[in-house]
Amino acid sequence: MEDTQRLVHLDLKGAPPKVTYFEKIFPLMKKWGATGLLIEYEDMFPYWGDITDIASEFAYSKECIASILQLAEDNGLSVIPLVQSIGHFEFVLKLEKFRSLREVPNYPMALCPSNSDSLLAVCMMIDQVIELHPGIRSFHIGADEVYHLGVCERCKIRMLEENLTPQQLFLLHIKAVLDHIKENYPNISCIMWDDMLRHTELPLLINSSLGDLVEPMVWHYLTSFRLPPDIWDKYSKVFPNIWIASAFKGATGANVYATNIAYHVDNHTMWLNVMAKERSKFKKVQGCALTGWQRYDHYAVLCELLPQALPSLGVCLLTLQQGIFSAEIHATVSRDLNFVSLLPLNPYQRGPIPPCQFPGSEIYCAMLAFLQLDATYEELVHDERVMTWMNDYMIERKFSNPVHIEPILAQSSLILESLTKIHPQIEGALREVFYNNAVEEWLKVFVEPKIKKISDIVEKAKSQLSNT
Repeated sequence: MEDTQRLVHLDLKGAPPKVTYFEKIFPLMKKWGATGLLIEYEDMFPYWGDITDIASEFAYSKECIASILQLAEDNGLSVIPLVQSIGHFEFVLKLEKFRSLREVPNYPMALCPSNSDSLLAVCMMIDQVIELHPGIRSFHIGADEVYHLGVCERCKIRMLEENLTPQQLFLLHIKAVLDHIKENYPNISCIMWDDMLRHTELPLLINSSLGDLVEPMVWHYLTSFRLPPDIWDKYSKVFPNIWIASAFKGATGANVYATNIAYHVDNHTMWLNVMAKERSKFKKVQGCALTGWQRYDHYAVLCELLPQALPSLGVCLLTLQQGIFSAEIHATVSRDLNFVSLLPLNPYQRGPIPPCQFPGSEIYCAMLAFLQLDATYEELVHDERVMTWMNDYMIERKFSNPVHIEPILAQSSLILESLTKIHPQIEGALREVFYNNAVEEWLKVFVEPKIKKISDIVEKAKSQLSNT
């Protein structure tokens, strides 16, 4: 896919890297074949005026946005901003000020498409993002995974009066968003995620008039093809141009923190095979966005961080550019990131972590070391010895045999020592790239609960032994 665009998706939800980190990694992205960035700010954009509350206290400043755009330009990377327009709207709908826009009163996920203020809020957000991105040629309106449609009273009344289905409510709202962009920014083309269109009947899709307004981005992160078999024929009858979206991280588990590169190589290989077969049905396959999700949604914990997944990004970009994964690609990315030997493609296969040096390599090495330590921790916590001879009932009765407790104490003490030692290592590495809120979250979610749990085992083991 050498003649198409390759966009690196930057998911900034709640934990944006420092701008100085982008300065270090944009040249690598360019070297590996990236042509642009798909930037999903969510609440990290500095909204102002009537929607200033949407911006997180940790949001980038306008000056930061300008710096990112300049760095992208310096490295020949185009920028496509992404603003969600109906679903995944938690970062807005969690606020009391915007609660009335919810489709389901208790769920801050989807906008009500029948509330005129919903469109107003979305358009205000789009206008502000475009204002701070002068000269952009494309804009992404999100629109994926809208789990609640046509369920509020306002929508039910509208569907009855206008003889509409929930799917038509979605299409009408999306068209209104796209019309706003077309009328006010005629030189900007629009993109949307495709999943809400996949099962839409062809006549309905044709009558929606979306074919002239937007290019769908077909996303699929698995290693085998599981999309509707008629998807390409149907889309080709409506949309002249399409995009695809793969993943280089953040697609194998909501709380996974280490990237299985081999899995994502297989995903890209799958996409290359599919596109070789299907691309002739379209005027153009515009390109591929390599998604790198940082959270599964606004309320989810952080998953794989960008510095940890930089080796995966390099391998996937070059695979996409060259049309095949090869030993040469593996060796090239290993050299670019200064690995003393070939970088591991699957960190879940235990083994030594090769020394390396690249922007964020301290995070990479710390995460892989923690992964191995985490596995040892889980083995002990779920060890039948602990469940049998150190369960709460035995501890309450002070009923124990030292021959079983002593090995548990020895092993748990070693794990506690290792966890206590790696905590400041991870903290220091994270602070080089991320702001304090992201550092605190990662440690409190992934490290500190394990320290607390293993400390409890150590103390109970010592107490048991003192009673024998």
